Amino acid sequence: MNHNMNTHTTGRMVTNSWLVALLAIAELVLGFVLLSFPYIMGASAVWVAGFVLLVVALMRFIQVFTRPGYRIWNILATLIYACLGITFIMRTEGSLSVITLVIGIALLVGGVLRLAVAFSLRSESGSAWRFFNSVISIVLGAFVTWSWPESSFWLLGTVIAVEMIFSGWTLLFLALAPRREELPHHS
Repeated sequence: MNHNMNTHTTGRMVTNSWLVALLAIAELVLGFVLLSFPYIMGASAVWVAGFVLLVVALMRFIQVFTRPGYRIWNILATLIYACLGITFIMRTEGSLSVITLVIGIALLVGGVLRLAVAFSLRSESGSAWRFFNSVISIVLGAFVTWSWPESSFWLLGTVIAVEMIFSGWTLLFLALAPRREELPHHS
């Protein structure tokens, strides 16, 4: 088996660490670029999601004819997906606004539920982290909902960009991490 510093073989898959590192750097750069334009990123995500919903609507429509036992359900699903898809495409800014409000409310509700769990498990180890997590969720949710609808212009795009940045960093660190040599298999 051929092993060098740049290539790692796992079964049938060969990964070049430097190629992965370059892809990670590209993801990082794109994440930072998108962070500069959060509204464009958020609106683009909603617009693309609209087309995805239309494809799903088409798939459900096909199932109306291929799965007669589920005809009513598939007609209903087709209509819902198609309406959402068309709305996301035709009313991107309004859709982005509603999605942002839903995210804010979800953060608030999730934070309150986590706080309740933190109080009920406060005697267990790690309870401080549960409290911290719940407070962060509540603060973020309050910030998003109180600054709504203005938060619609930056929230979704910022979240996507930050996720890309962290994903890029993780991929870069994994690509550059030292690898353990594979142990020979004994029969």
